[in-house]
Amino acid sequence: MLYRKLDTRRVRLHRGHAHLQGWDTRRALTRIFGFGGWSDQVLELTCLREQTAVVPPSETSEGGLRWWVTYRAQVRLIVRAIDGQTLGFWDDVAVEEASKQTTHGAAHDLAAKAAVTGALKRAAVNLGDQLGISLYRKVADNQKAEAVVLWSAAHPPKDTDLPEDTGPVDDNTTDDALVTGLMASIASADSAEELNALTRRVNDEARAGLADEWVEQLHAAAKHRYAALPRDPHPEQVAAEQDAAAEAPQIPPHIRGGRRA
Repeated sequence: MLYRKLDTRRVRLHRGHAHLQGWDTRRALTRIFGFGGWSDQVLELTCLREQTAVVPPSETSEGGLRWWVTYRAQVRLIVRAIDGQTLGFWDDVAVEEASKQTTHGAAHDLAAKAAVTGALKRAAVNLGDQLGISLYRKVADNQKAEAVVLWSAAHPPKDTDLPEDTGPVDDNTTDDALVTGLMASIASADSAEELNALTRRVNDEARAGLADEWVEQLHAAAKHRYAALPRDPHPEQVAAEQDAAAEAPQIPPHIRGGRRA
């Protein structure tokens, strides 16, 4: 599961930055390692700043006293095997702020929880693509969900030879590896939006000099995958069918063929 690429439907944007939500990171950890297969330990939780100010009334909020609170958290993520043996642990930190809160307790609660969650997510990215490491890659938006770990010499995929190139995944990736990766992404795409993004990537690579025969193969693979996707009925069609069913005359059970039983 750790080798799989990140599902783009899990990615959220905040101020132009792609990220995973805290609850989604916890869900992914539980799905991969199991209940009790991981835990987080708060090593530090410090209030860095607490400030109050009177906010004038506006169209969007009432005026009054507001709180700004900032916390720093250091969190350790611990991963265990099914038998309970510790496999490893990772530490990281995060600083988060709660602003313009109407109560003192809410300000501390939000800032502390946000800092702990942020530190946990940063620690979790050490476990690869399913935990969001690919979102740190400085590339176009339609490439952010592509797997960047791909393989591990310590734990290679079964019956699969490791590639000779052990360098980082970057713009100098060979055409063979590029096409192989795109083919795998297209084959596993489960939405039209994802396929559209991959098709745009293929077109970008074609403009950058990718061989025509490979471009044609990738386009053919995308077309085949489009055809294999389930087709949901159009919303207007669904609404029309529901209206027709609601307006259909209800025939009493004792009436058969227009005559009384």
